[in-house]
Amino acid sequence: MKPHRKSLGYIAAAALASVTFAIHSHTYPGFAHARTNSLPDIILWAWERPEDLRFLTDQRIGVAFLAKTIDLPSRNSSSGTTTAQPIVRPRLQLLRVAPGIPLIAVVRIENLATSHGVSGMSSIAAETGEQIVAEVTSLQDIASVRAIQIDFDATTSQHVFYSALLQDVRRKLRPEIPLSITALASWCIGDPWLRELPPGTIAEAVPMLFRMGPDAANVAAFLRSGEEFRVPTCRNSLGVSTDEPISRQLLAKQLAGMSANWREKRIYVFAPRPWTQFAADSILKEWQR
Repeated sequence: MKPHRKSLGYIAAAALASVTFAIHSHTYPGFAHARTNSLPDIILWAWERPEDLRFLTDQRIGVAFLAKTIDLPSRNSSSGTTTAQPIVRPRLQLLRVAPGIPLIAVVRIENLATSHGVSGMSSIAAETGEQIVAEVTSLQDIASVRAIQIDFDATTSQHVFYSALLQDVRRKLRPEIPLSITALASWCIGDPWLRELPPGTIAEAVPMLFRMGPDAANVAAFLRSGEEFRVPTCRNSLGVSTDEPISRQLLAKQLAGMSANWREKRIYVFAPRPWTQFAADSILKEWQR
C-alpha cells in the first residue's frame, strides 16, 4: 500500500529534521577550492537507508547524506508520452548525527532511462533547470551543512544542460557554501567537458572509482600508472567503496604505482551496508596509516 502523499511530506520533514535536531549552527569561512580546512579529509556517504551515526564524534570525519533524488522528465519511446516536470523524492529514511559533525547535502539526479526503461530526454527545458536549481540550493539552509554535492551521471547529450545547471546553482549558493559533484572516472581521465566549466563553478569533482562497469579495467590501469587526473578539479578527492578490491587498496594506500600526492586526497567512502563505529574507525586508521 502506498503512503498518502501528505504522510510522505511529513516523513521527509521528520527525516531532515533529524539531521538538524540538536546540531548547533555555525558560521564557516569561505574557500576557493576543495583542499581547505572547511571539510574533513574523510567523508562517509549516507545513502537512502536508516543511518545512526551518532558514534561519530571525531570531526576529522564528515557525512555526505542523500537529501533528495530528482527524476528528470522523460519520454517513453513506445508510447511517445513525456513527463512534464521533474519528480522530486525527499529523503525518507532517518539520519542521526552528533552535533558539530560536518555535513554535505547530496542531490541525486536520475535519468529515468537507467531505472525505468524509458529513453531520457537529451533536450531539457529551461523551466526544468530552474526547478532543479531551486531544489538544490534550498539545502544550503539546513543547519551544519557545509557544502552541496550533486550526483548525476549525465550522458554526453546532457553535458550542456549539466554545465548550465552547475553554473546556475553556483550563482545562487552563498559564497561560503562550496559546490561538489561526483564524476565518472572517464570524465576525469579524458572527457574535456568538465575542464570547460568556468573557473570556480565547482570546488571539486569526486572521481567515482567503484561500480565502474565496462570501464573498470581501463580505469584500474590508469590508477596503477601513477598518473594524475587530467582535469584539475578531479585531483583533490577520491570516491571509493568498502567492498571493492581497488577501493580497499586505495584506502590502505597500497595500490601499485600510487604516488605521494594520491595519499593526500580527500576521500569519500560508500558502504553497501549501514555504517558502524567499527567500520568508520577502520577507515580512519587505514587512511592515517
